Amino acid sequence: MERARDARGRVARGALWGRGTHLGLPANFVLRWRDDAFVEENMNAELCYANGRARGRRGACWEEDFSGYAQRLELDDAEALTLSAWTRTGYWASASCVEEYLDLEVCDGGDGDVIEITMKMKGGRVRAKLTLDGGTALPKRLAIAVCGDEDVWEFEDWCRDSEGAAYARRTVLRGTNGGTQEFYVTGATSGWSNEGWEIFDKPNEKPRTVIVDAMASSNVPTVRASSSHVLVEPIINGKNVGPFILDTGASGLVVTPRAAKRLGLRAFGEVHVSGVSGRVPCQFRRGEDLKLGPLTLLRPVFMEMGLDGIVSGSKKPVAGIIGFDAFKNAILSVSAGGERVDLYAADQIDVIDENWAWQELRLVSNVPHISATFSGVSDDHKTKPNIFMIDSGAGGADVIFHSKAVEELGLAALLGPEGDRVSSRVRGVSGANGESAGATMTFRTSMDWLELVSAGSDGANVRFEKIDTLLASGPGFSLSEHSCGMICARLLGTKRIVYDVPRRRIAFVD
Repeated sequence: MERARDARGRVARGALWGRGTHLGLPANFVLRWRDDAFVEENMNAELCYANGRARGRRGACWEEDFSGYAQRLELDDAEALTLSAWTRTGYWASASCVEEYLDLEVCDGGDGDVIEITMKMKGGRVRAKLTLDGGTALPKRLAIAVCGDEDVWEFEDWCRDSEGAAYARRTVLRGTNGGTQEFYVTGATSGWSNEGWEIFDKPNEKPRTVIVDAMASSNVPTVRASSSHVLVEPIINGKNVGPFILDTGASGLVVTPRAAKRLGLRAFGEVHVSGVSGRVPCQFRRGEDLKLGPLTLLRPVFMEMGLDGIVSGSKKPVAGIIGFDAFKNAILSVSAGGERVDLYAADQIDVIDENWAWQELRLVSNVPHISATFSGVSDDHKTKPNIFMIDSGAGGADVIFHSKAVEELGLAALLGPEGDRVSSRVRGVSGANGESAGATMTFRTSMDWLELVSAGSDGANVRFEKIDTLLASGPGFSLSEHSCGMICARLLGTKRIVYDVPRRRIAFVD
């Protein structure tokens, strides 16, 4: 650690800026920091993102997306963002960081050319492996577990600024949402002033691009499908091109290539979408507006991908997915069975009953998660709540567990002898041209009960009986290091569900 600190030089505060490639487009970037706090901006011609962390042990992480929507980050999002930023700023090696924030362990088997260190936040779940050059003790590579995969940072061409602090002139990020991203530093300093310090604590305010007409009817007509999916028909650029899946497990909006062509949506950039069967390469599509009931999204951005085979029993081909962008500034209510969908403005609190059984809603990659206990686990885990993704776009079962949770929680005991097990394959989203994205092998079983944990001490838990369960035996479904699986459309459809994303809570109403 002393070698690593000496190699980086004085890095208590500093800034890097330059150019590169972000989401498949030429971009500019800037990264500023002071001790544990930082703020980073990536700006291309179409999309701009910012993220940061406030100062202190309780400093909150946040992000601001391309629409100007700002939110606090937690769980995997906060941990992965912090680990990558601290590695680039050099704070990871400081005595205060090691003492207060990080658990570090030197890996065995080094050959002298490199030093490998595993790191995670104290009390966190996201693990990273940092590789240092054995000669210089400067970072060469950082691999972080993200969305069931790895984000890999590579650091090259180290040099020093005018104050003697070292920085990597070229940084490459592989495997994240934009495929391969590159950053070339054109300027660096270790001595910027304190002016503008508040940017670490709070993102800039921008006009909202989500509008809900409180005077219009809240009701959104639905289309029935035999696969338990709830389908709606938004108006995009003044046209109805068919049903879209109302999917709380989608981090944004999706459109199929066929629908995008009919709508004349402009294509740009590159993004890799995480799904059940891994990451799918896609491009972006830009619309003028999207209207769904009383809600209007201005200049919506879609990810283009094929959705063949996801929904069964629909009279029309599925044209896309309505995901987080439609829920982030609104209240969404879905009746039992998905027969009625209502959207309300975030400030329409008169549609909410505070006596409902509210559960805490947590977001990972803009996908909602909640806590639950359930039967069938080993003795060590019987009373400890586990985190599940809420995925109204997933069919085929009530609950799906990913393979790591099956092993850690002892769920294999729910299965009979190997020769008597019933297996099935669960497909995820397809590629941009409709090709199959593969499938994950699962085994079907059942649990006696699952109980959602109340958000407050005086609240009521919500209990479900006789849970149709799939246990994954291979990769897939693991989109969070904190989660054990997903609660699917079939179980969600047994109650009315109210998603209050602005207040980070969800209610299951009989």
